[in-house]
Amino acid sequence: MKIKKALAMLCTAALIGSLAGCGGSAEETKAPEKETEKATEAAKEETTGGSGEQETGGGSEAASGDTIYLGLSAKITGADAANGDRMVKAATMAVDEINANGGLLGGRKVELVIEDDQTDNAAALNVANLFIANDDICAVVGPWNSGQILAVEEAYETAGIPFMGLGTNPSLLELDNEYCFLVRANDTIMASAAANLIINEIGAKKVGIMYTTNEFGTGAMEIVKAACEAENIEVLPEAINLGDTDVTGQILELSTAGVDCMVVWASDAEYVITARQAYELGLDVEVVASPAVTMDQVRELCEPEWVEGWYSVTDFVSQQDDATVKEFCERYASDYGEGQNAELYVADVYSSVMLMADAIERAGSTDRAAIKDALAETKGFAMLQGVANCDDSNAFIHSAAVAQIKDYTPTMYKTVEAE
Repeated sequence: MKIKKALAMLCTAALIGSLAGCGGSAEETKAPEKETEKATEAAKEETTGGSGEQETGGGSEAASGDTIYLGLSAKITGADAANGDRMVKAATMAVDEINANGGLLGGRKVELVIEDDQTDNAAALNVANLFIANDDICAVVGPWNSGQILAVEEAYETAGIPFMGLGTNPSLLELDNEYCFLVRANDTIMASAAANLIINEIGAKKVGIMYTTNEFGTGAMEIVKAACEAENIEVLPEAINLGDTDVTGQILELSTAGVDCMVVWASDAEYVITARQAYELGLDVEVVASPAVTMDQVRELCEPEWVEGWYSVTDFVSQQDDATVKEFCERYASDYGEGQNAELYVADVYSSVMLMADAIERAGSTDRAAIKDALAETKGFAMLQGVANCDDSNAFIHSAAVAQIKDYTPTMYKTVEAE
């Protein structure tokens, strides 16, 4: 079969153009019907030669021969190509490590089949249909965004292919799809961890919340607001519209009100605006943010003094004392060059491939249904971002890491378990 040489395809678009964000950006939650239909038909044409008939590869042993094939749906081009680059590097690193340690199922090598989902719902469905039509692929990692997961989950369920989605929208917990597995802490856990930090660590008395007016920002605002108000902490929500370039009015409102803590739950570009203008207006209070500020491509658009001391509730923090994390980050930098930091995209995808490999070993087979069952039975699997325990919603991670920015670097503060 033809395996994509993905590293040669990686986009070198300007960094700012890639700020579509995972750790702070809005995620689409609907797949346009017309685009979905077109993507399905396009995939059928490409994989069946226009016959309109499609094999699902749902037999007792989906992958044939000695090689075990895993699909990777990655955002190689499009609005978030920089993070797609990290996805491919992390998956490649994991597969190389698996093969160097003897492969799976008694020595069978693992190989990636990489396709570009372009951070687009219709393109993600097209990728799913390509994987579905390929009998050799036994399981899939990706796509990343919640909207893309919603666009593809029914197709994977119908075909009987287990896949790992990396979205965080809480609605994914309600899919009731036994073939869809979620490998990141969802937004409810993240926002709850932020509230716990504000209440139990910072001890704030009056909290301002700067949030984007989308499901991502509004949902977190409501969770933090409810938790704080239950503890008699005054809360002042201030909305940010996507694309806003001036939030001085909102910041002045918080400053005048005398808040002693500010929450920032926004998209990447709005993070930079908020950080700069809060600093310029002298709002010197504790700040608790969602994951974006830990990402190099966001933080590097900020002056160090704008974000010094900020807390971030996130998936993964590279700067910590854990020996396994240190060794992993060193290997990633060694493989891909100095300055290549193992951020949350890297940790999440690497861990997802390793978890999938563990499930294949426990299944004792590349049969898709057997792998699905093994994933559902996962308990106590150590991942870089936490211990994976599959629950009734097929979610693995139930805790969040809290980072603090020190000398321009996200450093580990503590781990917060979901309540």
